[in-house]
Amino acid sequence: MNLTVLIGSLAAVFALAAIAWLLGMGRTPRIADTAQAERLARDAHSGFVPEGAAVSRDGKAALVAGRDGDFVLLREHGANIAARVFRRAPDARRDDGVLTVATGEKLFGDLRLDLGEADAARWSERLGSNRSEAAL
Repeated sequence: MNLTVLIGSLAAVFALAAIAWLLGMGRTPRIADTAQAERLARDAHSGFVPEGAAVSRDGKAALVAGRDGDFVLLREHGANIAARVFRRAPDARRDDGVLTVATGEKLFGDLRLDLGEADAARWSERLGSNRSEAAL
């Protein structure tokens, strides 16, 4: 292989990698705040009117409550944010500052929200499951 072809090939590979980086490809999405979580929930569920959201401290997941008693769970899924809609409060358990919401789906999995003790307790009560892991 000639040196010019090798250098040209490497330059092309680095150029494509730079373009992918500039376009944001390969980055893991994060949910920045409650406003973004509410917007994502409205996008995922037609007619959804949010009345509060809890976003995990790491930005990987969120729980959004709706006016009609429905809930939207959001979580990172590859390069996107996946959503699941629940017509009633999903089952949840609280362990200190972490709220774990059971989705009943193997592919989506349970949602772990690191909210801090006060917010985890408030959302656990809102979901109707005021239990802690230690009490189970």
